[in-house]
Parts: sequence; C-alpha cells; structure tokens
Amino acid sequence: MATRNAVRSFRNLFIAVLFVGSVTTACKKSGSDVAAVDPRDQYVGTYTGTSRITIYFGADIFSVTPATVTINITKSSNAKEIYIETNYDNGSYTEKVTADIADSKFTVIDKTTDQIVFSSTNKVDTDYVATGVFDVSTKTIAYSATARGLRNGAQYTKTYDITGTKK
Repeated sequence: MATRNAVRSFRNLFIAVLFVGSVTTACKKSGSDVAAVDPRDQYVGTYTGTSRITIYFGADIFSVTPATVTINITKSSNAKEIYIETNYDNGSYTEKVTADIADSKFTVIDKTTDQIVFSSTNKVDTDYVATGVFDVSTKTIAYSATARGLRNGAQYTKTYDITGTKK
C-alpha cells in the first residue's frame, strides 16, 4: 500500500509540474507583439518659418534674401533617412532633399552641388553641404547649408539659414 501511495503522490506531483510548466511557457512575453516605434515619427510633419539666403563675394555680402518657408518632413523607405521638402514664398521655389538622420541631427546626402545665380548667363558652380537639427521640446527645426565656389579666382559663398516650428 505504501508503494501505491508513493506512486500516486509521484504521479500527482508529475501532473502538477507538467501543468504549471505548460501554463507558464505558453504565455506570450510582454511587449513581444508590440510594433517597434520609428524614431522618425516625432519629426514628421509640416513646419512653417523663415529663411535667409545670403550671397557673399569674397568676405563682402553681395545680397540677402529673406523668405517665408514651409518645410514638409516625411519618412524615406530607408530606416535612417527622411525627406525634407522646402517651399519658399508660397511656391516661388521648392526643393526636396534626402537626409540621413541620427538622433535629432541630420545631414543632407543627395545634394552635393549648387549654383549661385546672378543672371541667366552669370552663374557660379559650387560645392554644397547641409546639416540641421530637430528640437523635440520646442517642436522646431534648424537647417543650414553652405555653397562655396571659385570663379576667376574669386570666392563666392551662398548660405541658407532656415528655421521652422511644427504646425
């Protein structure tokens, strides 16, 4: 009889361990089904603000052009890129570039040249570099670019200073 009780106790213990084990391993781990949050989502949207384009001849300011801007930020199909579409003065000029984003800072990657245009026949080809930053707490973007080129031994520079606040 002692053997029968021992076998029954062992059997009940085995069933209890099997039940507890199957119940605890069959449950989903918390957060395993939650989709990953794309950090670019916090920057996507429309920003409005101002732009100041300054052209320098040597170290002297040749001209300053202020403008109102609308900046549309959208996600690229590449996980670390965004599109920046800037519309100057309600459509007088629009430009769309692709930027590589790391944390809140970005660098334009698909535009490396520009032109400084004085007239239809007077243009200076330049190198172009642009960077910027988003401030999530104030919902703003700051974007600056520099285009530099030489023509007849003279240095020409064009700077873009753009700021905007998210709508």
